[in-house]
Amino acid sequence: MKLSSSQRLILSLLFVVALLFSSCSRDPDVRKQKYFQSGQHYFEKGKYREAAIEFVNAIKIDPSYAAAHYQLAETYLRLQNAQGAYQEFVRTVELQPENYPARIELANLLILSRDFPSAKEQTDLLLEKRPNDPVVHSLVSSLLAGQGNLSGAIEEMQKAVALDPGRWELHVGLAMLQVRTNQPDAAEGSLKKVLELNPAATQAHLVLGDFYQARNRLAEAEQQFHAAMDMDPKDPGPRAALARLYLAEGKKAEAEEFLKQAKRDFPDNSAGYRMLGDFYRTTVIWTKPPPNTLPSTSSIPMIFRSRRITSNFRSRRTGSMKRASSMTKS
Repeated sequence: MKLSSSQRLILSLLFVVALLFSSCSRDPDVRKQKYFQSGQHYFEKGKYREAAIEFVNAIKIDPSYAAAHYQLAETYLRLQNAQGAYQEFVRTVELQPENYPARIELANLLILSRDFPSAKEQTDLLLEKRPNDPVVHSLVSSLLAGQGNLSGAIEEMQKAVALDPGRWELHVGLAMLQVRTNQPDAAEGSLKKVLELNPAATQAHLVLGDFYQARNRLAEAEQQFHAAMDMDPKDPGPRAALARLYLAEGKKAEAEEFLKQAKRDFPDNSAGYRMLGDFYRTTVIWTKPPPNTLPSTSSIPMIFRSRRITSNFRSRRTGSMKRASSMTKS
């Protein structure tokens, strides 16, 4: 069969396109970018395990792909894999020394693991490079608080608030420090400022509710927990806080019925089943918390990184800490 000139031209063009497609599919830069974009897509959808796989695939193609290391670290944080996140943040700042968000995250992990000297190396550098960043000052505040220097911690947090007074999370941090230094009136004022800035902040209602419960102002605590439930009916956290309040008041029957309803309200969420199961398994005698007790860590906003840093993380990271220390001094 004889092909016409137009048919031969079309076949030639198809052949060229096929060659180009084949070439692109073998190009490592194209492949790593494809994996990275896929990881970003999964990350934005909250599918963190799938995102981690894609970022790892991108890193396998290019081990020096700093953006993929950083996103993998953020993904590990959301999977509560602190050891993996630590290693990836270390690798990120090795590849990109001026990636200050990665340094902030690294310093947070070092503070939570109580490696204060290594954390200070990071915060000193951050203060030098970003002296007017409120997040950096809140980070220094966390470091000083961990070292027991509460007056210095309050001073740094006040600097952070002054730099960005509209950032409600900073007022939460200040309130927590005011609680620890026995300044309940100031703490309450800071927490009310939080709700003034962001009335829809579920976490703010939870923190204020915890504060009222710690001060034995139980009716006000219940009001805040109910407000948090109204703000986000699909979040099991406010229900857990309210159940704890009922137990603290000795209202075991009310707590049980409330958790049964939570289980019915969350048929596709294991949290509802878990809360009720924990209620039945516990043998702890619930009592009212003592005055000036800090809010529970589950109520602390993400900016303060209330992530679980286990003893396993502390022990396993000893070797890799040498890399971080030498990196910051270089």
